[in-house]
Amino acid sequence: MGNDVDWVRAFNRLFQIIDREGPAYFSGSRFISKVREVDPYFPSYDQYIARRRQNRESTTRRDFYYDIFLEFDAPSRMRLFHLILDEVEPHFPDKAQELRALLGGAVPGPAAEISADAWSADRLNRFLSDIDNSLAAGDDDRAVSLSYSCLEGFYKAFIRKRVPGAAGLTELLDLSKEIRRFLSISYPGYPDEVLNMITHVSHAVDRARNRFSESHFEGEAARWLAVYVRDLVNTQIRLLLHFFGE
Repeated sequence: MGNDVDWVRAFNRLFQIIDREGPAYFSGSRFISKVREVDPYFPSYDQYIARRRQNRESTTRRDFYYDIFLEFDAPSRMRLFHLILDEVEPHFPDKAQELRALLGGAVPGPAAEISADAWSADRLNRFLSDIDNSLAAGDDDRAVSLSYSCLEGFYKAFIRKRVPGAAGLTELLDLSKEIRRFLSISYPGYPDEVLNMITHVSHAVDRARNRFSESHFEGEAARWLAVYVRDLVNTQIRLLLHFFGE
């Protein structure tokens, strides 16, 4: 399953942004450094250019940027696009949003940022980014699976930080029940209806993950459920972040 992306048009629009002088300009070395965020084992800029010269391939920025994009599979290619767009969007917000829409990634939702002092913060932030990239690439099954893993990982981080005595818990639903119990005791004035959503959301995400594994959703049915699960996970994390570092 995947979205039909016109990669030539998408690349040409991206290059128009990053070829302008100014803070959005991507030199060869800056571009390669972003590529290495997707593939840490990709050659350095000097290594890559030397290899292209040896193979008598063009070292023009436009040419080798495009060749690198094509070397990646669709999800990795999509991730590279969005990583670059994240950097240029403050300078060209309209063009960046137009390009995200062209990529099929215009599925806005709450974006939770994991605190830098959280356990495995980098890993969890990567999950949140990869969920959106999977949705943009049309890989709804992977988006749901990553959403489950992201929520489970954050629950474990929360438990380790706020309820270390329960650090042995591993199952998503058990973790959610312990977090709900902790919050109800620690913050008795908080509405029960809101705290109950912690376990309700966890059940929903768990059930959706299992149904994706057992069934074969197609088209819009898969997409709306995957987007909904993404939004549930991000909203749940945003709620718990209020209580994470106290």
